[in-house]
Amino acid sequence: MALDIERALVTGANGFIGGALTLRLLAEGVTVRAMCRDPEKGRFLSDAAQASDQGGRLELVRGDVQDAATVDRYARGCDVVFHVAAVGSGSAAVHYRANVQGSENVAKAASAAGAKRLVHVSSIAVYGFNVSGEITETHPQKPSPHDFYQQTKALGETAVWRIAHETSLPTTVVRPALVYGPRSGAWTVRMNQLAKQLPFIPNLGSATTHPIYIDDLIDLMLNMATHPAALGNAFNASADPPVTWNEFLGHIARIAGNPRRAPLPIGLLKRLARPLDAALQLTGDPQDVYGMLSMLSNYTVYCTDKATRLLGWRPRVSLADGMAAAEKWLRSTNNS
Repeated sequence: MALDIERALVTGANGFIGGALTLRLLAEGVTVRAMCRDPEKGRFLSDAAQASDQGGRLELVRGDVQDAATVDRYARGCDVVFHVAAVGSGSAAVHYRANVQGSENVAKAASAAGAKRLVHVSSIAVYGFNVSGEITETHPQKPSPHDFYQQTKALGETAVWRIAHETSLPTTVVRPALVYGPRSGAWTVRMNQLAKQLPFIPNLGSATTHPIYIDDLIDLMLNMATHPAALGNAFNASADPPVTWNEFLGHIARIAGNPRRAPLPIGLLKRLARPLDAALQLTGDPQDVYGMLSMLSNYTVYCTDKATRLLGWRPRVSLADGMAAAEKWLRSTNNS
C-alpha cells in the first residue's frame, strides 16, 4: 500500500492499537510523531525502528492528550492525525478528561495545524450493551448510564464531529469491536490468563461476539486516512458475519490448555445482576453487570457493509489464523 502521507501524529502510540498503527506507518515510509504519556513504554517502537533499515522515521515524544498546548505543538506539520489514545478504567472524571476533553483537544489541534485528515478511534461501545440484530453506523448511540467508558467514548465522538463541522476539519471515525492479536492486553493476554484460572470455559450457545484482528483494523484505518469516500463517515470494524462466543472461547481454551466446558446460567445471573448493579452504584464505581450479561446472550451483527462498499475494505484474517498468530506471540513472550 502506497500512502500519500508524509508525516502523521499518533496519540496513544505506546498502546496496542496505537503501537501497531505506528509500526505499519513506519513500514510504509511515513514519518511518525508517536505521542506517549510515558515514552519508556514506547521503547518497543524505537527498537523496531532501529532494527529496520527501511521505512519512515520515528519521532517518539512525551505528551498527554489532556494537555492542549502539547497536542497543538505535536500536531503542527502533520498531514494526518490519528487519535487513538483513550482510557478504559478509573473514575468518571478520569474517563471524561481523557476520552472527551482529550478528543476535543486533538480535534482542535488537528484543525489548527491544517491537517488533511483526522482519523478518530471510537468504539462499538457507543451503541451500548442493549443491542441485537444488525447494527449499522446509523444505529442510535445509547451508552449505558452505568458505564463510564461507553458514555465518554460516545461524548468524545460527538465532540469530534462538532469540531469537524465547526472548523471544516476533514474527519473520519472508526468504531472497532473486540481487537485481538499480538500485544493485545484485554482480548489476548488477559483472556488467556482468565481461561487458565477458571474451573471451566463457559458454553454460550449461539450468542455472538465480534473479534477483529489487529492487522485488519490497521488496514481499515490507513484506508480511511487517504480514501476520499471516508470523509465525514464513521465505519464499524468487526467480524461480519460474526462468530459465536463458543468459537472464540474455543480458541482461547485450546491456547490456555483448559478443555473443560460448561453452560453458563445467563438467565439466573441476570436476575442476580440487578441488585448487584444497584449496590455497585452506591460505591461510586458503577458497573452495568446486567448489560454485560446481555452481551453474552444476544445475536448481534455490527455490519461492515459500508466500509466494503465505500472503501473496498473487508477483514482478511480468519479467526483461526488470527488466533494462531496470537498464540505464537503469547508463547514467544512467555505470556501463554
